[in-house]
Amino acid sequence: MGLSSTTDAQREAAWRAEFKRLGEQLVFDNVTQGAINNNEAKRQAALRWLSEQARSHRGREVWTRLVAWGTFFIAIATILVSAIGLLAVLRD
Repeated sequence: MGLSSTTDAQREAAWRAEFKRLGEQLVFDNVTQGAINNNEAKRQAALRWLSEQARSHRGREVWTRLVAWGTFFIAIATILVSAIGLLAVLRD
């Protein structure tokens, strides 16, 4: 379903601003409990917005996980290099 006019795009932009103000949980509750079933276009916009938010969260979760693993491996490498250095100093 494409937007048919500038008015539709403006209306969806206003809904998206409203969704952002309300927050994901409240928008999700409104969709699942039928609070916006009287306006199918708004309901579809809410579903699209919720989908975009979920994709955004998944991206952040992946990035956070990669940073955590990277930090872990750097810490292990630091310990190994320190241990090797300590052994080298003790042998002399």
